[in-house]
This record gives sequence, structure tokens and C-alpha cells, in this order.
Amino acid sequence: MENRIRVGAVSYLNTKPLLYGIEHSAVSRWLNLSVDYPARVAKQLKANEIDLGLVPVAVLPELSTYFIDAEYCIGANGPVGSVGIYSDVPLEQAETLLLDYQSKTSINLARILLQHHWQCNPRVVQAQPASHQRYYRRCGYWRQGFFTKKAIEI
Repeated sequence: MENRIRVGAVSYLNTKPLLYGIEHSAVSRWLNLSVDYPARVAKQLKANEIDLGLVPVAVLPELSTYFIDAEYCIGANGPVGSVGIYSDVPLEQAETLLLDYQSKTSINLARILLQHHWQCNPRVVQAQPASHQRYYRRCGYWRQGFFTKKAIEI
């Protein structure tokens, strides 16, 4: 079918009910649905590679136009365990924080909490796909068990 609406959605567990509903509804025949991680869906929307996207709220200021459907959201009342800061040292002693490239909202949340809640200012480095392992090794972070201690759940 020509002229399908290109839709991008996040491929995380918390979006599965939404994706199931879309894929099993009559409207699915009008859609070309693709799934990816949040930052990539946002990038596709900004580049006009998709027509409609389920994107993190942190990307909204970067969009020329956006529409929010207030009747639906991907959210939770309480902890979800999806964002954490891991360290071998107490947070106030951390010198560098490597941030996940997949979630712009998590990156912004971590920066706000570091500065305003914990009043600490480690050097923040945003990881990139495939390059993050090289960065860990170059900085000496790549050792057995480095990411096993969860310092803080956000």
C-alpha cells in the first residue's frame, strides 16, 4: 500500500502494550511501523525520516512542531529501575560519568540531579554506539565487574 504513515516507536518493554495495540488494530494497515531506541526515533523524526514518533519529552524543544496527546503516555507511578548511575566510588568522588546514548531524557535527568540535588560536577561524557567500549578501554574503565555496583537509582 502506497502513502503509508511512517511511524517510529521505542522498542522498550514499557511500550509493548502500546505497540501490540497498534499492530493488532485496523489502523495498522495504514502504517509503516519501525521500532528503535528513543534517541534514534527522535533523530529520525527531526530528519523527517518518519512522520510520527513516540519520542522522549527531552527532545521536544528541538522540534519545530509537536503535538502531545494528553490522554496517553508511557509512564509509571513509582520506581521503574530503568535509569541508574553505577560507580566503584561514592558519587561525590566520581570524576567522570559516561552517559547512555539511547535516552536523551535520562541524560538530562542525570545532569539536573547531579548539579542540583547532589551538588557534584563530574565530567560528563555521552557514549556513542560501538564507540563506548573503546572509550571504556582507553580510559581504563573496562575491567571485570566495573559496572556491578549500583550507586543510585534515578
